[in-house]
Amino acid sequence: MINHIIMSKFIKLTNLILNTNDIHRIVIHSNKYLIHVVSKKLDGFSWGIGGFGLGNISSYTSEIEVCKTNHSTDYKIVSDWIENQ
Repeated sequence: MINHIIMSKFIKLTNLILNTNDIHRIVIHSNKYLIHVVSKKLDGFSWGIGGFGLGNISSYTSEIEVCKTNHSTDYKIVSDWIENQ
């Protein structure tokens, strides 16, 4: 039996190291990327009586903007990462 170890991949930007497993989506514009990152924090509640109930659970998504003009080094790093996927 062969065991595989799956390693997390990271993108190292100027001021941030981003775990690629946390990327929910990337919106591509002509001169920038909007990277949506899902938080591991969950909030929720439930309320019930006699087997019936109400509940809610939610997570949070943050957005990282990488602009070609303002963050040219990071823009190239993200572009190269996208091309290699």
